[in-house]
Amino acid sequence: MNWIRQDFGMRNTKLFLDFLIVICIITLLLKQYLLLVVLTLMLFIVFLQMIYFKKVGEKLILINEKKRVRLLIGSTSNLVLTFQNKGLPIWNGTLLISFQDSITPYGITNRTIAGLHEVKAPFSIGFNKRVTIKIPITGDHRGLARINQIEIQVPHPLIDGSVLLDFKPFILIDAIVFPKIYPINEKLHPSNVKQGHLQLNSSLYDDPYFPVGTRQYEPGDQFHHIHWKASAKMQELQTKVFTKVANVSILFVLNIKNKHGVVADFEEKIEWLASYIDACYKEDIPFSFAINIRTYGKFPFVYLPIGSGDTHRIRALELLSVLSWSDSLVPFDKMIAYINMKEELPVAVYIMTHNLEQFLPFLSQWEQRSNVLYVTDIIQREASHV
Repeated sequence: MNWIRQDFGMRNTKLFLDFLIVICIITLLLKQYLLLVVLTLMLFIVFLQMIYFKKVGEKLILINEKKRVRLLIGSTSNLVLTFQNKGLPIWNGTLLISFQDSITPYGITNRTIAGLHEVKAPFSIGFNKRVTIKIPITGDHRGLARINQIEIQVPHPLIDGSVLLDFKPFILIDAIVFPKIYPINEKLHPSNVKQGHLQLNSSLYDDPYFPVGTRQYEPGDQFHHIHWKASAKMQELQTKVFTKVANVSILFVLNIKNKHGVVADFEEKIEWLASYIDACYKEDIPFSFAINIRTYGKFPFVYLPIGSGDTHRIRALELLSVLSWSDSLVPFDKMIAYINMKEELPVAVYIMTHNLEQFLPFLSQWEQRSNVLYVTDIIQREASHV
């Protein structure tokens, strides 16, 4: 059963039903047949009402499919709830939804209790009907907003009271607010001495699967690069010309541990990383990142493997959106040692940390294997991007 039922005022309805039965008996004894007919009709209506409120909501279904609304801070969207009713209709009901406060409802009645927004909306649905309700929301601050509760209140039409339907299963519909993203003016340079997939005219490497034209054959050209159809047309040997490609990839390493707690500029560091991730996405640069927040799995800290494209970007921003001040931390030097032992460094590594001198002995060997860039002052860098 998807709904937990609570009846309010049903005791009064039963008392009213008992009262009508007694009055009907007295009326029958007094032979007041016209009044008896009226009272019997009222008795029948109350009896039907009791049956209705006993059965209402039994076949009401919330289409509880996994659905995530993604927002930036200040952007707007809708929480969409779809109901299917195969049982008794519901009239003049009230839908109550509560969700976490990283999103805020607008243009609709709401109140905030203990960090949760509560929204009320009218709700009616007929037999064998489907109803979609949209709750307008705006992104307030970084975080994941789950729907904690969905309730439907069905009022008694004749006397005070109602039936409350409380949705029991875990609700799969949620909303996530991404970190603030600001423009990055810094040029992210590829390496033209390593083979990869980024188009770069100055690269030393060709993409053998992406020919873009032909040129006249020169001594030393490989035999399998000859374009035979073009050679027959031009009556002289023609060699395929391929797209020049280079390797470009970035690892972002973020230290948010300060002594026994989290750094004071935790949010600014997350926004810095989110902004560089967005810049990598726009330039089609593969990226990965590591943050010294403890997790469980293959890596003992937050780590996103190298990747690119829209799916990888969304995965990265969603991961950054759910990080919290209350998460347990891993010492930064242990995270560096783990990466050094387990992972191959990409072309470039961005290190964001305070107390840089403390970690330079651990990072000096990285400088021989990759282009390491150190970032220590976010405020100054943010000002340069405004």
